[in-house]
Parts: sequence; C-alpha cells; structure tokens
Amino acid sequence: MKRSPFFHDIVKHSPELTTVQGWTVPNAFTGQANEHRAVREQVGLFDWSTTGEIEVKGPQALSLVQQVIVNDAAAMPVGRVIYTSILTSEGSMVSDITVYRLGAEHYMLMTAWGSNAADERPELSLLREVGSDLDATVTDVSSGVGLLAVQGPRSRDLLSTLIEGDLSDLRYMWATRTRVAGIRSIISRSGYTGELGYEILIPAEHAHDLWEALTTAGKPLGLTLCGMKAAFSLRIEKGYIMRFDFQGRTPYEVGLGWTVKEQKHSFIGKERLLARREAGFHQRLMGLLLQDGYVPNPGDVIIAAGKKVGDVSSAAFGHTLEIPVALGFVPNRLCKPGVEVTVVDPDGGQHPAVVAERPMYDPAGERLHR
Repeated sequence: MKRSPFFHDIVKHSPELTTVQGWTVPNAFTGQANEHRAVREQVGLFDWSTTGEIEVKGPQALSLVQQVIVNDAAAMPVGRVIYTSILTSEGSMVSDITVYRLGAEHYMLMTAWGSNAADERPELSLLREVGSDLDATVTDVSSGVGLLAVQGPRSRDLLSTLIEGDLSDLRYMWATRTRVAGIRSIISRSGYTGELGYEILIPAEHAHDLWEALTTAGKPLGLTLCGMKAAFSLRIEKGYIMRFDFQGRTPYEVGLGWTVKEQKHSFIGKERLLARREAGFHQRLMGLLLQDGYVPNPGDVIIAAGKKVGDVSSAAFGHTLEIPVALGFVPNRLCKPGVEVTVVDPDGGQHPAVVAERPMYDPAGERLHR
C-alpha cells in the first residue's frame, strides 16, 4: 500500500483513512461539511501527493508532448500551465492532465493517480512509446515529489508569509520556482476546488518541514486540514471531472471541447475524434440538482417520461449550494437548465432532479481569478 511523504504527519491528526487506487489517504479530518466550508470561506490544506509527475526533456520534448495532448503547447511561455487531455486512437479520453513548461526544453505532465490498484499511469507508457524515436527523455519523478494544495480565499495570505517574492503577480494557471519556508519549490496557481488556490511541489525529503511550516503559519488564519470527501464535493459543485466521468467519452461530450486545438498538425486520436464530432453526439455531461435530499450513487439511472435517458457518473452533497449535486450524461434535448428528470436509486426509488449547466458553483469563475 502506498503512502504519501506527508503520511506520518497526517496520521498525528487522527483522520478517517481510506484506500483508493492502492493509496492510503485521509478521507476526512473534522468532517466533510466543515472541511468543504473551510475551503469556500477561509483556507484548507490537502495532500495531493497521489498525483503523478512525468518530466519530458530534450530537443524534441515539445514534439513529443504535442503528439500526446489535444491542447497546443507550442506557444506556452516558461511558467505557463495548461489543462488538456490524452486520447486513445479511437478519440476517447484516457486522462485529463495539466502540462507545465518548466524550461526551454523541459515540460512536466501532472496526472491523476493510476488507473488501477497497481497505480499504473497510462500517460507514462504512452509517452515512452511515442517518444521512442525522438530526442527526448521521459522520466517518472512522482516518487520523489510531495504535493500540498493550499485552497481558499485566504490561501494567498497564508503563503505570502512563507515565500520569497510577491504571490499577487502569479496569475491563474501559471507556475513559478521559489522557496517556501526555505524549501525549493514549484508553486502553481491552480487547484481542484473552484477557489483561489495554489499547489506546492517539493522534493519529498522536505515533506515534514513544509507540513510544519504551513500548519504553523496557518493557525491564525483558520487553516483546516482536508480529506478526499471534501475534495470530492468541492469539485462536483464546480463541475470538475474525474476519470469515471469521462471513460469512453470524448472531450466534446464532457465539456472540454475548448481544449482541443484542431489546427495542430496531429495528435493521437485526432482523426477519429473529428470524425466522431462530425457524426454528432447524443449526450452531454451535465449537472444535476437533486430536489429531495437524495445523494445519488455512480451508475444510478436517469429517466425522463418514464424511460432511461442516461446515468449518473459521480455525486456528493454540495455543502455550499446546500443541495445534493451530481454529474451525469443526458440527451441533447434535455441539456437545458431547469429541465426536470428523475434519478432512480438501486432499490428503485425515484428522486426528482433538475438539469443544470456546469459549473454549478461560481459559473463566471470570479473566485479563481481573485
């Protein structure tokens, strides 16, 4: 079983632990509702060291990255971070990732945890396969990296007490090399909660020192330790997706068509993706607002006019919206805010729901761009 470099500091706080994809991680510290609200109102700290960091370096590093992702890395300045996806040859999404440009010939792909309990990262094997004839090296540095996410409206206040330089100059989806509490770090203004926030990557051997520095400096600001449950409900309110929300689907069906740069000469799955788009899609991933307090399960059936029209892919109680929220695929004809559908639970119970556009929380993204 894998453990984060922060694990021994985490367990001192007696969290509820869970096992996900071969990792032992904190599920909650003081309760999902408290942790969720702390991120929306003050500042929360997450251990996201389960992510993968894959570095691509060399004269043909850009060429390799371009062949693998649907977005366009060609115009990225050093320090830029972009969101994108990787496809199969059939145009379906394998994963959604972020790409960092760290130098002239240096990129880093940040992935979610692996696709199975062995924590195998499909992105790594694909990069190595595609890059076998290119002048570029692919290195999985994940085991040597610790990652903490500081998220919430007071995240800048907290980090500003510990870093060299002025964080107010760091724009959304940009990264910089700096020192946090004297520890060499990469800080990106990014996250998975829909709030102003930062992700801090450090060498794993400095994990304890960073944890101590952040938790100590955060006490006067109301810093709250957060687990997977809060991360899950925060991201669903914002309409952010995870692997089980897009399996077998294309970026267009899950609302990521904006990341597909069709002008690029080529990328894996491009021809099939464009052919599938030309043929048309019958469903889209939408938000669902449950009206009777029921929190759906993944796989719950969505019905309209007595007939199955789709399935729920993920759900949680939205502690900011104060209503259960879900993501699910519904037919194009029902993809309008306010359309009424019904979610069927495993026992056959029927629960009224209303279709909503994503994101359901802060749709203009004002909180991200503070």
